[in-house]
Amino acid sequence: MTLRSTLQALGLTAAILVPMLGAQAQSVRIGYLDPDIIIVQMPEYALMRDSLQLRDEVISGDLQAREDILRAKFEELQQFAQSAVASAEAQQDRENEILSLQRDLEQAESQGRAELAQRESQMLQPMLMRLQEAIDAIAGEMNLMMVFSARANNAPVILFASDEAFNITNPVMAELGLDIGPPPPPVNAAGN
Repeated sequence: MTLRSTLQALGLTAAILVPMLGAQAQSVRIGYLDPDIIIVQMPEYALMRDSLQLRDEVISGDLQAREDILRAKFEELQQFAQSAVASAEAQQDRENEILSLQRDLEQAESQGRAELAQRESQMLQPMLMRLQEAIDAIAGEMNLMMVFSARANNAPVILFASDEAFNITNPVMAELGLDIGPPPPPVNAAGN
């Protein structure tokens, strides 16, 4: 390592550490919240859930109808195969029709799942934006430097939070005008 590269490395280290030391001299105010607790209590969430459930029922009905047709065609093929008039060519045509129906069913199922996921994402986006605005407002009022999510995909992200960290779940819910139930469990409780 040359002297120049050593000085550059030291300068980079200093550039990283000096702001950190300055931040430690001040009180670092960190908040956390559980967005899942908040989102499921938003009125829009119930509407989204109901809308997705209705669409899922329509898609499931269509898939069931396709499956019923496929099953009927398969039974027809079995009966046809036992028939004395069944030619190999006619049987192959019916098998091809069944394979085509099976592919269509699989494609419709895949498209249905994709449609539901896209609808959920589109419907969730305004809720997430509204939640972010509330988080920004509360974080600003409390002069927080950072806010973390306590969970992601039902797994804890924050494994420990000292008493100096602020759980802002309830203040954010209040900012959104949501009913504040019992306080959420602390992040550092056993099993969380």
